[in-house]
Formats: sequence, C-alpha cells, structure tokens
Amino acid sequence: MSVAILPMSEQFGYSDSVKGLIASAFSLGYCIGLVPAGVASSSSSPKMVLGIGLVVWSLAQALTPAAAENSVLSLLLARVGMGIGEAAAIPSIQVIAANFVPQRFRSQFWGLLTASLSMGTIGAYTLTPPLVDSAGWQSAFFIYGGAGIAISALWFALGADEPKSRDACFPEACELEEEAEATRRVDATKPVDESGVAGAMERAMERVREVPWSDMAVSRPVWALAAAHSASNFFLYFALSWLPTYFAYQFNLSTAGAASASQLPFVAAAVASVSAGAICDRVLVGWAGLPLTRARKVMQGIACVGPGAAMVSLALLASGVAGLELNQNTAQAIFVGALACQSFSAAGFGCAAQDISRRYSSLLYGSTSAVSVVVGAFGQYFTGVILDLTDRDFSAMFYLTGAVELCGVLMFTAWWNSERTFE
Repeated sequence: MSVAILPMSEQFGYSDSVKGLIASAFSLGYCIGLVPAGVASSSSSPKMVLGIGLVVWSLAQALTPAAAENSVLSLLLARVGMGIGEAAAIPSIQVIAANFVPQRFRSQFWGLLTASLSMGTIGAYTLTPPLVDSAGWQSAFFIYGGAGIAISALWFALGADEPKSRDACFPEACELEEEAEATRRVDATKPVDESGVAGAMERAMERVREVPWSDMAVSRPVWALAAAHSASNFFLYFALSWLPTYFAYQFNLSTAGAASASQLPFVAAAVASVSAGAICDRVLVGWAGLPLTRARKVMQGIACVGPGAAMVSLALLASGVAGLELNQNTAQAIFVGALACQSFSAAGFGCAAQDISRRYSSLLYGSTSAVSVVVGAFGQYFTGVILDLTDRDFSAMFYLTGAVELCGVLMFTAWWNSERTFE
C-alpha cells in the first residue's frame, strides 16, 4: 500500500491527511484483532488462529481495489479488515515459538522472523512498481491476496501447534507440553460439557479466567514492553507507510524511483535483525556473561536511540543547519542506519514477553501491542495532517519521533526485568 498509494492518490485525489487515515485504518484493525488473537492463541490452536488470520487478510487485500473504486469509507473498512487478519500473526507465532524454540535461541529466532518481515517489504518495493506500470495498481492487490490464500493452504496442511513427539522437541518445549497435558487432565475431571462447540468454548473461557489479569495490569515489565513497543511502532509505522512518499516529495522521484530508494533501508533492517539475535544470545549473554535483563536493555537502547537520533539529524539537515544540504543519498543513508538500529528491538522487547512467561507470551504480546499500535496509528495519521499543514515538510514529525523514542528507552530501562513472572 505504501507504494500503490502514490498512483491511487493521483487517480482519486487523496490529500495527505486522507493517506494518513488510510494507513492508520490498517493499524486500527490490527489493534482490534490483537487481544482476541492473543487470547485465542493461548487458549486454543495457534496454528488455526494463524491460518484463519492469513485467509482474512488475504481476502481483504484482494478486495481493496473494489473498495477503493467505491468510496474512501469502503477502502478504510477493507484496510481495517486486513489489519484484523494480520493481527493473528505475531500472537500465534509467540505460542508456537515458545513450544519449539528454547530460550538460548529465542533472540536469534525473533531476529530471523523480523528479518523476514523486512524481506517482505523489500519484495513489495521490488515487485509493486513493475506491476503498477504493466497492469495497474489494482493488480498488486490481486496477486498478493492470491499468494496469501495459497500460503494459507500450505500452512493448514503442514503447520503444527507443537512438536509431534517428545523426541522432536527441545527440553523447555517438552516441559511446556507436560504442563499443558497436566492442565488437560485437570480439565477432564471438571463438570464441563465435552461435546461440540459448547464444550470447547467452556474450556477456553476457563483458561481465560485463569489469566492473572490484575497482576499483569500493574506489572512494571509489562508496561516496559508497552512503552518500548510503542516507541518502536511510532517510527516503524512511519517508515512502512510514508517512506516512499517521503522520497517522492522530498526529491521529486517517480513511484518506481521512490520504491527503489526505500529498499536499501529495509535490506539493512533485515541484516540487522539477524545480527541482533546473534549479538544478544552469543555475545552479550554468552561471551560477555551479561544477565538477560541487561542484555535486553542494551538491545532495546540501540533500537530506540538510533532511530531517534537519526530522525533529529534528518530534520536538522533539512533545515540547512551549519550550511549543510540534504540530498537523496544522505537521506537514504540516514534511514539505513535508523532502520538497522530499530531492528535490534527483535532482541529487545520483541522476544521479551517469552522471558517473563511462556504460557501467556502471546497474550502479553497481544495486550501490550494493542497500546503500541494505537501510538503507531496516531503517528501514521498525524504525519498526513502535518504534511497538509506545512506544505509537505516532514521536520516536525522527525523531531516528534526523536522525543517518542527517548521516552521509550527511558521507560524500558527503568522498568524491564527478564525474570519469569507469570506461569
């Protein structure tokens, strides 16, 4: 959408505020879906939650052109639907990862996962411009939606909630499965209707009632997760939604040129995501012997301070400070550094929920993400408002990003602790 919105704006005459509203509509849907996805993943099959979510967001993707042709409201609803579907991804993967991936490899796993997200963005920036040029912007939504449906079929056929046997699982995953089996044995002794949907719903509600909601609500580590994730999303959502537009506006680039200029920062993000996991697990914790709590704070510090400093630098250069002139190569290099640093969050808050709870990791991630998505969505919409008010000047948004990142790192550093808390 961040690429297709350029020709769509030309066709439909969208203002920057409307473009910001379209971007934030997806985030609103994502926020609506996060907590239900977290609860469903914790209390039922995360494989099914992920598969159904993939089907929903793929269908919404394919319906986007028809929605845009109808009205702005229809387009907003399609984007909300896509966000609701995509909200299933991370909470369900949190549970699956807790079952399959031991703690010593967890940062590396989330680094690889975050890298794959960046690679998806790179792929979209590479494939969308030629699709737009050859078959119109509508074709991109049809093709990506169809690909999602095909992938969901493979996932339903090949995916799994947990290792199929004890021989195939890591020790921690086996322990978690033993706990789950014990819970199932206890559930079997309760007077619950075991037949059909009613029995399944009753068992799910019983597990929801067992969640220590009040303890989570006042937990400093939980609020540390929310603060760090919010700061990260404020910058990341801007980059995902507005980076091609920034290059198009600032340097008068075409759709293809703006998409091309936006690729390299996400390449750097993918490389940094993988490196961050290895640095945290093997260097900080393994070689240097840092406690996991301190290692998480170091990684999250890089993830917040780097983008914040980069955005302030970009605003200063745009204002001509010290007689310096901002050009495309310099701006691209700054975004390369910013997104590379931001990706270190994969070994910061990204996998930290699994430190404090294996059982409720998806629920914790979903709940704290709901807060962070609201912050990110506000940033997406507010960017458009600022651009309309300032004749397309991004400086105010860059300064605001720096302030948000500073708040995020201060709160995470003060409140985070990796000790197991909720089981």
